[in-house]
Amino acid sequence: MNLWPVLLFSLAVSIDGLGVGLSYGMRRILVPWHSLLVICVTSTVAITVSMFFGHLVAGLIPPGVAEKLGALIMVAVGCWIILEARIKGRNHVEEAACGEYSLLKVKIRPLGIVIQILREPVQADFDRSGTINPREALALGLALAMDALGAGFGAAVAGMELWLVPVFVGLCKLALVSGGLKLGARVGEHWLGNAGSLVPGAIILILGLLKI
Repeated sequence: MNLWPVLLFSLAVSIDGLGVGLSYGMRRILVPWHSLLVICVTSTVAITVSMFFGHLVAGLIPPGVAEKLGALIMVAVGCWIILEARIKGRNHVEEAACGEYSLLKVKIRPLGIVIQILREPVQADFDRSGTINPREALALGLALAMDALGAGFGAAVAGMELWLVPVFVGLCKLALVSGGLKLGARVGEHWLGNAGSLVPGAIILILGLLKI
């Protein structure tokens, strides 16, 4: 079994955790181990569910067609992540020029919270205590899992192992978030830059192309 595609895919869908860790580390926001585990488990469960449905779809169509379809989904997700990163980068420049970082306002409160966390990770510290508690970690874990849902579905349809990918994703998320927290105070969140979204998008895109 070739583990390299699984490892690269897991890193791609988990690298946003490094950016969050850098952001929290720079702001001296604490993420206790139990909260870190909640973040990782939440992301792992989310991608497991998406891959489960991907395997169900794959079972309804011929294997060759399923692999090509899954590859095309991965290519589409990779392109979307890259495009989203470019748009987000331009928005940050415009917001910085205006001296503020406005957040998208959504009337449905739970959805609004997730969107705010995606735009600015520090928003997950709801009570401004300087520490991420388990409830806040759950919301953050869901936010970090958003980009992985489509990619996980496509990877499952393309034939990646359901039992293996979530394990790697959880381990990668744990390593990247905790590593980001330690690096954040030293190098700052801007060290990762726009590559935080461009790199995973490119990896998922390439993995999809290799399976076509």
